[in-house]
Amino acid sequence: MKTSESNPADWYRLAEDRLSAADAIYAQSGMTYAGIELLHEAFERYLKGYLISMGWTLRRTHDLSDLLSAAVQFDPAFSAYAGIADNLTDQFWAQHYPGGDLSEVGTDYPEVRDGVGKLVELIAGRH
Repeated sequence: MKTSESNPADWYRLAEDRLSAADAIYAQSGMTYAGIELLHEAFERYLKGYLISMGWTLRRTHDLSDLLSAAVQFDPAFSAYAGIADNLTDQFWAQHYPGGDLSEVGTDYPEVRDGVGKLVELIAGRH
């Protein structure tokens, strides 16, 4: 199957895959750094899918706060996710390359996962 950067469904498909993988890892091993990265990637891909569905031109970024700011321009309800976007972006970068402070990464995993789930529900309700 060939995917397309301009097809929101492809973004959602890849986002769901990452979210499912994060859930499986958490069920098996608890919090892991890979799980944090997968949550971040799911959040990112869900947002990019939504934005593309609204006519947004793809920007290659991993900054969830920037993506969320773009989403807020289409729907102010996304502003409720600013805290989780900042938090998850910080955790993503802390574990992505050696040199980051890992002491807080994943300590709030259940809350972060819940926030990602609520973002998914918001997006699903808009389509």
